[in-house]
Amino acid sequence: MAKPSKSTNPSEADDEVLDADADSDLDAGKKSPSIDNVTGDEEVTLDIILLFNRVSAHSLSDFIVGYEQAKTDKRLTSKRRKVVSSCTLSEHSRAVELVVSNEDLLTEIISLVPAKPLLKFKSVSKHWRSLISDLKFASNHACRNPSSSLISGLYFYHRPWVTFKSVSLHGHPSLPTLAFLDPLRKGSESRVEDSCNGLLLFSNGGKKEYIVCNPTTQKYIALPQHGASTTYTYSPNFGAYLAFDPSKSPYYKVVLLSYHCGYGEISRSYHIYIYSSESASWKEVHVKAPIVGPYGRRVFWNGAIHWMSHDDNHILFESFNIDAEILTGTPLPKVPNILNGDKIQYFGECGGSLLLIQSREYSAMGFRILEMKKDCCRWIVKCRVNLRPIRSVFPEGYCPEYSVLCCVNGANGKDLTLVFVIKGKVIAYDLNSKAMKVLLDLHGDADSPSDYSYYQVYQFIESLSPI
Repeated sequence: MAKPSKSTNPSEADDEVLDADADSDLDAGKKSPSIDNVTGDEEVTLDIILLFNRVSAHSLSDFIVGYEQAKTDKRLTSKRRKVVSSCTLSEHSRAVELVVSNEDLLTEIISLVPAKPLLKFKSVSKHWRSLISDLKFASNHACRNPSSSLISGLYFYHRPWVTFKSVSLHGHPSLPTLAFLDPLRKGSESRVEDSCNGLLLFSNGGKKEYIVCNPTTQKYIALPQHGASTTYTYSPNFGAYLAFDPSKSPYYKVVLLSYHCGYGEISRSYHIYIYSSESASWKEVHVKAPIVGPYGRRVFWNGAIHWMSHDDNHILFESFNIDAEILTGTPLPKVPNILNGDKIQYFGECGGSLLLIQSREYSAMGFRILEMKKDCCRWIVKCRVNLRPIRSVFPEGYCPEYSVLCCVNGANGKDLTLVFVIKGKVIAYDLNSKAMKVLLDLHGDADSPSDYSYYQVYQFIESLSPI
């Protein structure tokens, strides 16, 4: 089987000189890392403690970068030179030298730096480049850095027209472009399939080829052929999914899943192909399907791909555990009532929770957001939403039809924000403060159809994860 093809062009971020505003991305209020593992005489250790206390407002990591550059006579930006000089370089030279020479402590410090400025730190030295590019460090960074799980922005994509737009959230700068993938795209046959924790999954050539990329690092990999027939990939119940949880493993998996229903119970099955980045190969799995048929979209959450199935009398919550390769189906209680697939407006993951939005009437002004229990046994009511206040912004005095695109956490990681499209505008509605903000105006886009509800949304999270 062919080996996966990786991108060979280095990321532009790798070659950038550290810019003067890099420290604006750093959180000055973060707690300084522990120095329990530092060895040396008491005077030097005291120096380190004093250094931590004095430069915390400026960012300790920024100071160390300046120190390292000064040693190697690299060009310093004026702002970083000011930070270094204000801390009196010679006064703490022994302490900084000890920090730099202690890889455990250095790793602990820079693991608190957000992904974007950290990529620029690769230019400090070959050692720093090697350290930051390490698979283990990327995994540790995802666990240690709170911003690694916060959605930085959204990519908007319209399938038939291959139209891309993007918008940043929470004051982040603009999102990375996906132009680095242009040489691989095959016109209308290229499409986005899924996003997961900083990675994006594309399909090419009528789902014959798949590409995984990291927009932050601008790296990609073309996966080897999966071996599934076009009958499989063109099935109406087919889906391609990206499964990646950097807090648990540095490796990701791509799952191709299709439901097949023939005559009789025995012919109902799920055909599944799984690609593992750890083994760089595909595996084929067949599992027996329940009598009830699937509906709605499928979502990766908590180590499994989830969806719902139903017939006239049953509703099952189905889960395919990717590592165990086991399919389970849990009958759902009648309360709260789960509606048919065409009544579901949103089914997706948000901040570690699996959410469901449904309503009997299209574009209803009030609805509930349901949250799945961790044991996957039942839905509970997370909150109730009232959209009537937004009617005041429309001259007609009523709210036109809308389509829910996704739910995201607020900048504090807690407040829930509803993102929906209405009259050609993408709007973020904070359910706590009731504040509304227009994120994107789709009007004037010649490639967009009149029905903007067909736009798909894929989350962007800054990530160092290698491909």
